Amino acid sequence: MVNADVKTQRKAREGHEEEEESGEGNPQARCHRRVEAAFHCRTQDNISIERRGRQELGLYYIPEREGMFHRGPGLNLTSGQYTAPVAGYYTFAATLRIARREQRRKGELYRRNCLRVLICVESRCQHNSNLETVSRLESGGDLFTISVTGVLYLQAGQYASVFVDNAAGSSLTVKSGSDFSAVLLGV
Repeated sequence: MVNADVKTQRKAREGHEEEEESGEGNPQARCHRRVEAAFHCRTQDNISIERRGRQELGLYYIPEREGMFHRGPGLNLTSGQYTAPVAGYYTFAATLRIARREQRRKGELYRRNCLRVLICVESRCQHNSNLETVSRLESGGDLFTISVTGVLYLQAGQYASVFVDNAAGSSLTVKSGSDFSAVLLGV
């Protein structure tokens, strides 16, 4: 009889351990769910942005090394558009390495020499919510970094992508290896 009680207790303990691993009946385990939608990719080639031009970035790849990831559907590496698989709040980030393609002339005026990097919903940067950062090009060298990050709400099927708006008087190049990433925060 004592031996049967020990076996019953052991089975109950093992069942409880399996329940904890699966998250059933354990609120803490449910908080550590797997991220369902996320990616971190890089531009494959240099991308030319003509002066006074705006361009959507594309041709990305996912490097096979630590820190890079792709989970869930929705990322089109060719077009650079990420289509939300589910409606929810997504955190987006883009860090672009920019190089001037033309040498600055001595004494050149910089009143409107700025660069905007945007993460836009449905390529409609003026009409929908978007993330934006602006950098003036009057100081520093010919190679610099510009980043934009924030949270956007996307409906299932809507897409977001990175745009560069070059209001500068010279052509620029987005260097290969520039980053674009997103993570689904919640619904």
